[in-house]
Amino acid sequence: MTMKKIYILLLLFIGATLIGCDPMDDIHEQVNDQIDSEGALADKSIVLTEDDYGFLGLSFPNFNSEDDARLLIPDLLSERYPYYGKNSSINVIYDIYDPIRVKLYEVTSQDYSAIGLEEGYFTSSSQVYEALGEIFPQAESGDYVDLQYRTVAEEIPYEINAEDFDLIGEKLGSDYPDAAPSAAQYSNFDRREGRDAYWDNDMILEAINVVLEDNFEDVTNQIYNVSYAIYDGSAGTESMTVQFNGNEYVAFGGTSYQISASDFDEIGSEFAEKFPDPASNAADYSNFDRRDGRDTQWTDAMILEAVDFLLNQQFPNATDGSKFAVTYAVYTGSAGTEVINVVKTDGAYVIDSNASTATITTRNVYAYTNGSWGRPFTLDMEDYEAMGQSYPNFSNEDQALYRIGIYLGMQYPYAEEGDVTAVAYDLYSSGETSTEYVNYIFEDGEFNVVPSTRTASLQFGLNDEGVWVPDNTIRYTLTGNDFATIASALQDKYPDPVSSMLRYNNFDTRSDNGAYWSPDMILEATRIVLNNMAPNAEVGQKYVVTYAVYDGSNTTNSISLIKNEAGEWVINE
Repeated sequence: MTMKKIYILLLLFIGATLIGCDPMDDIHEQVNDQIDSEGALADKSIVLTEDDYGFLGLSFPNFNSEDDARLLIPDLLSERYPYYGKNSSINVIYDIYDPIRVKLYEVTSQDYSAIGLEEGYFTSSSQVYEALGEIFPQAESGDYVDLQYRTVAEEIPYEINAEDFDLIGEKLGSDYPDAAPSAAQYSNFDRREGRDAYWDNDMILEAINVVLEDNFEDVTNQIYNVSYAIYDGSAGTESMTVQFNGNEYVAFGGTSYQISASDFDEIGSEFAEKFPDPASNAADYSNFDRRDGRDTQWTDAMILEAVDFLLNQQFPNATDGSKFAVTYAVYTGSAGTEVINVVKTDGAYVIDSNASTATITTRNVYAYTNGSWGRPFTLDMEDYEAMGQSYPNFSNEDQALYRIGIYLGMQYPYAEEGDVTAVAYDLYSSGETSTEYVNYIFEDGEFNVVPSTRTASLQFGLNDEGVWVPDNTIRYTLTGNDFATIASALQDKYPDPVSSMLRYNNFDTRSDNGAYWSPDMILEATRIVLNNMAPNAEVGQKYVVTYAVYDGSNTTNSISLIKNEAGEWVINE
């Protein structure tokens, strides 16, 4: 111990005696800090405290980004450790503010092609997930993407209600002074030809435009199957399929039909003998299994056969030339839907080769959890009601996070330790409602919020100018196995030095000795170890390798190496 350190100890002891209490813990801490700060070479790890963040001028005990940490931490290290020397290394553990950030991404033509979709749109949710995997191969758990893409326009059903008929009466009253008031009064379209209140198909299409413009955003190419009450001498219903062409809603294609759960039951019964496994599965799960190679798989030809059977059942009076767009549920590893366009030809339904596929541009948010992409668990009105909310939103964030965590436990009773669930919910604040995203992780039997701050670490090294800089240096001490690796490579080249090294597990650095290891020989040996241990190390990776030596006494030395552009380990000056 130096005279300076003895003097420090003496002063601290006298101070402790004068104040008359037991300050030994403080004394030890101060002495250790003083001794530590004067070390020639540091290799340590520290955890930042609230005082450290305050010193850096941060209001919260965390950084906003890793870049901020890289920029600010060196000032703290210079203040706390002014006496450390070149090649000192400190691993700094700190907190970083890392809220959920939803990345906006628009799928490109190259992205569609990458998964074999040359037509440039998705036809199922499984294709969306596959594309996300290609676009974001380095995705981490909890990542979110707001994805804009083209997809087949699934038909949206809508039934014109009494309020809609009132709106029709108001908007079209001047154009159709008899028909419009009648529709508003009776909540139906009068289909009796020759009557003043008669509605023909073109008039009904106008009325549908009024209703859909009031109830939906105008999405180009989106398809709607609109049903409505009629009166043709007796009460009844009709429907019309329409599509928004960018300016207005126009009549679209053939008759739309959605295969229901009861339809799948009929398919299961009809094809029980011909396709026993697929038929049984379709009835049990109300979908067609589209997974290749499965016993329950439905091929395109099988689905067409099922559709032909079903349409003949449902529309026995349909004539040749009748067209249908049939939507049905599928399972491809995840739930989805498909659409098949058919036309009746010679009494049977065949693929309508002239049918154009309607596609729309849409946006949806996806989250990466538990190793795969999917839609967040999005709360609907029933969910909010189950959690005691009068409106389909929360007005208090803390309350929302608490209640959602409990609710997830009810929704996922078989969750396993470590499962992550992405959640989307609406928050009302300052007169506005916004969609918020939060991740939960299942731990110790309950769902807990994944915090918006996380712990990270950065290693800093002291350079020649006395400046702390982010450092990737790995510190490593040679072991007996490493000496054996060196011996295997250099036994024939340096027989006596290698023999001594193997016997004593050190390098003999006495220059007048037959077992002498020169600096160049030690560099050569160290390169052998690093090439064996880290063959794929990136350019710029640094190592400080410590090894045992004998120079008349047993001690250690270190060598600092860096991988250069040529892929060689060279001295890191």
